[in-house]
Amino acid sequence: MLYRLVLSVFLVFCLSTSIAATSASKEQQKLAQTVFELERNVAILQMSTLSLEDYQVIDEKMAQVLSLEYRVNFLGNLTFLLCMALVVFFFQLRKQNKRLLALEKSKGNTDES
Repeated sequence: MLYRLVLSVFLVFCLSTSIAATSASKEQQKLAQTVFELERNVAILQMSTLSLEDYQVIDEKMAQVLSLEYRVNFLGNLTFLLCMALVVFFFQLRKQNKRLLALEKSKGNTDES
């Protein structure tokens, strides 16, 4: 009887902590959403007070970022193609090695005869 009582108290404790944890996580999500909205509103406010020169500076920086992105994409594609070429090269080398071993084996058999 005491065992059942202890087990039921333990289960109630576990359930209450899990319920409290889910309610705390919902509050954290709501708080994170509020912080995100506040940051977005601050960014909008800052953008609305910019001058034409500030927009031009932002445009130039965006162009630099896009240029850098194109370079990174090109280098990534080039690296991928080089890796694929190496894979094909090693498969061809393995195939050539098998052919050479088979040729040497067949030549060794004809020399012994």
